[in-house]
Amino acid sequence: MCESDNSTQDETREADPPQVNRSGYRLAEGWPHYPPDMHFEMGSGVAVDAEGIVYLFTRDVEHWAAHPLAMAEKMGKSSISMFDREGEYLGKWGPSDERGFALGAHTIYFDDQGMLWTTDRDGHVVKKYHPDGTLLLTLGTFGEWGDGPDKFNGPTAVVIQPNGNIVVSDGYWNSRLVWFTGDGEFLKSVGTWGCGPAQFNTPHALAQDSSGRLLVADLCGGNFHPYMTVPGQIAEHRTQPIPGCVSRIQILDPDGNYLDEWTHISPLSLAVYGEHVYASDKMRNLAILDAATGKEIDRVENIAIYIHQMAMDAHGDIYTASVYPEHAGEKRGVDGPSHRRWTRSANAT
Repeated sequence: MCESDNSTQDETREADPPQVNRSGYRLAEGWPHYPPDMHFEMGSGVAVDAEGIVYLFTRDVEHWAAHPLAMAEKMGKSSISMFDREGEYLGKWGPSDERGFALGAHTIYFDDQGMLWTTDRDGHVVKKYHPDGTLLLTLGTFGEWGDGPDKFNGPTAVVIQPNGNIVVSDGYWNSRLVWFTGDGEFLKSVGTWGCGPAQFNTPHALAQDSSGRLLVADLCGGNFHPYMTVPGQIAEHRTQPIPGCVSRIQILDPDGNYLDEWTHISPLSLAVYGEHVYASDKMRNLAILDAATGKEIDRVENIAIYIHQMAMDAHGDIYTASVYPEHAGEKRGVDGPSHRRWTRSANAT
């Protein structure tokens, strides 16, 4: 949406003032209990499986992962670790690789069949795994960026539609959604750069409501993190912010046709549970919206720094993964607020 000029939004904007409305949620102090040898830069993704196991997708070595020197030196590394609800460490998940599980952890999901999906922003791939770690499908070409049927340029999110089709948000340095069959065959690409209906600036998060509509968190980021790219990777028309661009949630039908947009939320992440949409709003807050109308029905404030992804377990506990905590004066890694659990349980431990 293009309106009067407003400041652009990205993951490095100024901190919001601390808020106090938590809607009954309490922080589970000390969650999780990291093992002594665990090291990472920041949290990026979080998901909960059917057994209540919490999977954390961390950027272990984060900066310049897509740069040729970084590729040569294997600097970009990410991993997936597992914890239970009480925060006890259950080990690392997935195949081992000297480069790391992914070059640039972005988001992680479980589909309705219990399969695990990852988006590797700097590796430019989306992967589907069996829970035992077997790789079942790779979309994109590892380490190669582009905008064709077999290449992404910083994929950010993925959803699986009821008919089995896969929709990828190719949003960091492209501005599109990409459809594939369940077997990975390219179907179509939807979207161009802009702030009109079904245009995208930076589609950073993607979710699907119970009616099958697609919800896209579309950020006004302009030249989004150029230090992570190589010359030519960011198209020239994307190097300047769109005047008057407003961050929004776009609502599309299952085929990608524009239906509506909500501009009262400035989202970084999205998740749908039941008939509610959980959308990060500005820097620290989580807005809970009616999925049908977008009306805000609740709010949990000041719960994390840059809620990059959130997940909910069967108890209703909220788990957050946060990036760049230093922008709010906090530490990275195990000593900072990269991962949190919020609960309404009387025994928050």
